[in-house]
Amino acid sequence: MKAKPPAEQSFFIDGDCKDPAYRNVRDNPDRPEVRAFVDSLWVRYRDLADPTCRTHARDDFLARFWEMYLAVTLRERGFQLSRFGTQGPEFYFMQSNRKVWVEAVAPRAGDGEDQVPVPDYCYGMVTVTEVPTEKIPLRFTNALAKKRIKYSEALRKKIIEPDDLYLLAINSQGIPHALCSNTIPYFVQAFLPFGNLGCWMDSKTGDIVETFYQRRENVKKASGEPIPTNAGLDPAFSFVSAVLHSAVDCVNHPAILGDDFSILHWPAALPSRRLDPSVFAWCDQWFYQDGQLERRPKQALQE
Repeated sequence: MKAKPPAEQSFFIDGDCKDPAYRNVRDNPDRPEVRAFVDSLWVRYRDLADPTCRTHARDDFLARFWEMYLAVTLRERGFQLSRFGTQGPEFYFMQSNRKVWVEAVAPRAGDGEDQVPVPDYCYGMVTVTEVPTEKIPLRFTNALAKKRIKYSEALRKKIIEPDDLYLLAINSQGIPHALCSNTIPYFVQAFLPFGNLGCWMDSKTGDIVETFYQRRENVKKASGEPIPTNAGLDPAFSFVSAVLHSAVDCVNHPAILGDDFSILHWPAALPSRRLDPSVFAWCDQWFYQDGQLERRPKQALQE
């Protein structure tokens, strides 16, 4: 058995915890490689972390893991990260002498009638079920609404300046079915008015003549309340520069940090607040212009 790393080098803390995922990784003797991976991230992140990072992880492991994984990935890609005390977004980097604030969030399934149901499992297999395509975007729109409030507070406290850029980094691992979309990713559907894939068929031959995405301006909550899915076009959300998406956790992650990152460049962002796409050429990137959505695949990592 390998010796435990020194306390300051381990992300995990002994004692009670509420999050079963945290407990499983910390206490499961069969997953030493998972603990080692998390600890390796912590060693590279602890100088930037706020003082409550490890203690809060006991109650919300995914959120703190995501914050740490995101920071280490950006650092390894050459970003110089800084933190503004214990308030405001997690950290920032500079782009053309402008601060780019990075806010990390890991939404969950929700609760009540709008909760995204967890898939049923039988003998280790996922049973066939209907994907709740109306409920999944709600988890993304809800996350944006909450972060908009936090952004306004940071702006009022002058932590963030009006001309600063803002990158919202969403991890969807905690949202059931969020990776089931085989068309436009849900994090894009949540912020731009694209819905289900449709097609025109030749009534005589049955051949598909044209495919298209239905326009969807909102999704409805169980109460019937419509929630807009066009925040990316709404001037009220012009403070956003881009949305970064990933679904990593401490078990499910690519061999190369950040290799699954995707970025939606925010159409409503003011020209002065837009991210430089060349800086994120290592990510899949999504662009929207004149009603058209374009995906630019990531560039291969240069040896």
